[in-house]
Amino acid sequence: MPEPQFLVVDCGSKKVDSIQQIVSEFGFRTRKFPLDKIAQLRIVDYAGVIISGSPILLTETDYSQHLRSLDFICSGRIPALGICFGHQLIGLLYGARVFRGPECRGDQTVEIIDRDILFEGLDATLSLREDHCEGITLPPEFVVLAKSRNYEVEAMKHRSKDVYGVQFHPEVSGETGKRIFNNFLNLSREQPPVGPSRED
Repeated sequence: MPEPQFLVVDCGSKKVDSIQQIVSEFGFRTRKFPLDKIAQLRIVDYAGVIISGSPILLTETDYSQHLRSLDFICSGRIPALGICFGHQLIGLLYGARVFRGPECRGDQTVEIIDRDILFEGLDATLSLREDHCEGITLPPEFVVLAKSRNYEVEAMKHRSKDVYGVQFHPEVSGETGKRIFNNFLNLSREQPPVGPSRED
């Protein structure tokens, strides 16, 4: 049987292809779909969802429509991982506040606070690629997994659901980033897929 399929929500990042490439390297199928179109999909047909970064600044836009598109994440029915912009949207869904912060580009040092499954097998201090100038406060139902000098919420997890957010970009962070993806993808192996994905 083929491996389950992951939905990759394309929010306009140039790094989306890198996400799909890494997921495929671990034997999983992917389907890329734009953020503003995912209401057309049956989310339960997927083993998990990965939400990409974006050039959009949330402090300068009305993001209410983006949140409506992603409200299915609050059900916690499938594992979810938000990256940068995706991380921020997940935070906003659960009551976080977005803010303008220091501009971070390139490799940055990230300190792991709570290893959880996401950072299993990795060192306590990591070098990860950052590409952002906004951050979020910690939503009430989440715990901090990692922080950096400039941002207190570099990674987070919901207390009772497999819902994660990372401010950095694991898809362009070498072998360390691949390990983070693999740890997340392994969550889908704990239960069989609901069914095949619906085609356009």
